[in-house]
Amino acid sequence: MAEEEIIKCTQCGKELIMHVLPIRDLDFCSSWCLEKYKREKGDRKFFVEMRKAMKEMGDRWVPKYADEYVRMCTGCGAKLFDECRRVLDISGSMVTTLTETEDIHWCCHAHFNLSASLSDGTVSLETARKVQKKAEEIARKLNHKGVTPITLDLAFAELARNFQYAKRTGTPPELNVPEMSHAAACLLCNPEFGKQCEGQVEEEFKLVGKIKSRLQGQWCNHCMQALSHLLMNRSEEEGFALVDKVARVAEKVAEERGHVGVVTGDLFIALGRTVS
Repeated sequence: MAEEEIIKCTQCGKELIMHVLPIRDLDFCSSWCLEKYKREKGDRKFFVEMRKAMKEMGDRWVPKYADEYVRMCTGCGAKLFDECRRVLDISGSMVTTLTETEDIHWCCHAHFNLSASLSDGTVSLETARKVQKKAEEIARKLNHKGVTPITLDLAFAELARNFQYAKRTGTPPELNVPEMSHAAACLLCNPEFGKQCEGQVEEEFKLVGKIKSRLQGQWCNHCMQALSHLLMNRSEEEGFALVDKVARVAEKVAEERGHVGVVTGDLFIALGRTVS
């Protein structure tokens, strides 16, 4: 390859093997390099750049609603946004351990959310693996090619039994940051699997408006999207009752952790506690 044809990763300098996502003529060799660039750039500035890049991707498949998900991180108040970022890495620290017992493909975000349920040490690994097994059962039943975040939440909903809040203490896992980019994960997904997820997300967006009016205080937008999954596969009355009970536990977990509102880690710890 001629010198002028060589394209190198903006972040690590390695010769580019694949275009993960070009941003204003910058290229990355992996989703992790993109994530590190995002952290150095600053999330808010990065999300503006990424939205522009997504519009310029031409005929490359982009999941429906991906742009809306990108914008959600810029919609939180500064303090809640910062609190979310502070617990982001510890929330993903059990991803590698959980992959050891997977039997089918898992979406990157589903990996992360199940890991987040373990992030303060108050939910057992045994409980998470119970949820993991149920999620895989649901995916197979639906004839899906893997577990999406929605499949995972359906599993939590089916297994949830304990809605009585009691303050717990535990030992968080050792920090083990998964090499993934939250912002780019959907763009890098296998299109066939991703389109199955896309169909579920379309239903999610139809339901999320019903969730917002039931919540008090500050909630991360991604958490409100996740709560909408609890309305699926059940009557509206049963779904709202479940949402209300889970939301109360999540708000208490957020308070327990000193957060001004509910972030992803808080919600999934709460969901894990309802199962254990």
